[in-house]
Amino acid sequence: MHPQVNAYIESLENPQRQIAEALRYLILNNIPQVEERYSFKIPFYHYYGMFCYLNAIPGGVELGLCRGKDLVLAFPQLEMGKRVMVAGVKLYDTRDISRLDIVPLLLGAAAWQEEAFKARKTFLRQGSRK
Repeated sequence: MHPQVNAYIESLENPQRQIAEALRYLILNNIPQVEERYSFKIPFYHYYGMFCYLNAIPGGVELGLCRGKDLVLAFPQLEMGKRVMVAGVKLYDTRDISRLDIVPLLLGAAAWQEEAFKARKTFLRQGSRK
């Protein structure tokens, strides 16, 4: 476990801390060879590239998926907002983990992340940035 991620999670108040701890556990124990890092001042998880992150939001935690745009049809609990590539799910209670089917979401996202990496699918098409 990454020491800066430890410090980030420990700095949170409940229920954010409980949610972040539970999500961290699920990510580390369900995704083989996932690597925990601390980037952009939040916990990031790398699995065949940037995979997901945890970000404290008012009253909860967002689990963001870096390739989430490709998953919103299969996992309607994901929200993109105004983002181009990332989609996330907001949790306000540890019970949201089962209510929002977070384990199947993580497993599906990890399978897609690996497949996209092996097929060399880029995050954004060339010239799509303005």
